[in-house]
Amino acid sequence: MSRRSRAVVTAGLLVAGLSLLGAPAASATVQQGIGFATTPAQPYKNNPDQSDWLGSYVVNGKQVFCVRFAFLAPDSDELYQPGAPLKTKWDTDLPADVAADISYLLLRYGDTKSPDQAAAVAHLLHTWTASPQSPAQLDPANDFRHIAYDSDAHLKLLPASAQAAVQKLTADAAANRGPWTASVTAPTTPQTIGVTADWQISVKNAAGKGVPDVPVTVNVIDATFPDASGKPVNTGTVTTTATDPLVLKVTPTGAAPKIDITLASPAQVPVVQQAVQVDTQRIVSTGGEKQLTQSAATTASPPPTTTTPPQVPSAIPAGGSPDAPVAQAAMDFQLSGGAIAGILGVLVLGALLMWQLVLRKRERV
Repeated sequence: MSRRSRAVVTAGLLVAGLSLLGAPAASATVQQGIGFATTPAQPYKNNPDQSDWLGSYVVNGKQVFCVRFAFLAPDSDELYQPGAPLKTKWDTDLPADVAADISYLLLRYGDTKSPDQAAAVAHLLHTWTASPQSPAQLDPANDFRHIAYDSDAHLKLLPASAQAAVQKLTADAAANRGPWTASVTAPTTPQTIGVTADWQISVKNAAGKGVPDVPVTVNVIDATFPDASGKPVNTGTVTTTATDPLVLKVTPTGAAPKIDITLASPAQVPVVQQAVQVDTQRIVSTGGEKQLTQSAATTASPPPTTTTPPQVPSAIPAGGSPDAPVAQAAMDFQLSGGAIAGILGVLVLGALLMWQLVLRKRERV
């Protein structure tokens, strides 16, 4: 729904976007991004549009979404002031769970390339921030400042694929909203330099369950881990999976392996920026993110060293030329055996002689 190109008034949306301060272009216009137009447009006083736009806008070269339904859509070079906590169109605080859902959607889908997802984000943002507080706010006699968003009517006008995306994103936000917690855990077993072991990385949602598809930046000291191609690296990005925790194969390269992780998580309350021009949509900066960091460290020992004594042959092979110490040892062994045999022979001979002498004395007697 486009309620402006400076001369024409349009029905605005929530700008779920990013930091959008910049100098105006020579000729600025409203630039729609991706999404769907719904026809007919929701009626309200002095609304000239035939359809409403549910999707993203492009402002200062970045994809954004709008809030404050029916206010002016932002020009492609719109200027904004520093922000404040996001509130409803009626300037009331958002319930904590709704604020958390919005932050999650902006984080996960703020840069989507899917028209279905973009339309779903825009629809949910208006539903949560501009729903009627009383039936009277849906009266077409209201002007753009006082008209509420007719969520049921707009949902029915979206394509079936976008309607399915609305249900999917609603469930996703409820399941994975923040605040998130992150952790990295070192192995409890002794670590050895050069020997790979399993470290664990976990990102949990407000319900304490693992969150999949979260990019996590990993930096390691005195260690390496494999990148997507299997190459050992010291820094890179891994993505959590449906199986929590994520297991990271880490190989110590020094005595004090350490891992630092960083990730973007949903902020508790999104922050909006007010347009310089009156009656223009507000925007949400930074996608509702806050950074989480965690670290873990352990120690690693050098690999054990082993020495094998030289094997001493019992005899020198014919024609061989063993090292002098080995040959000498073999010779010593042979001489010692011969000496023992000689001694035993002398003792036996002596015993026989003594026995002969005893026999002769007995005969004389």
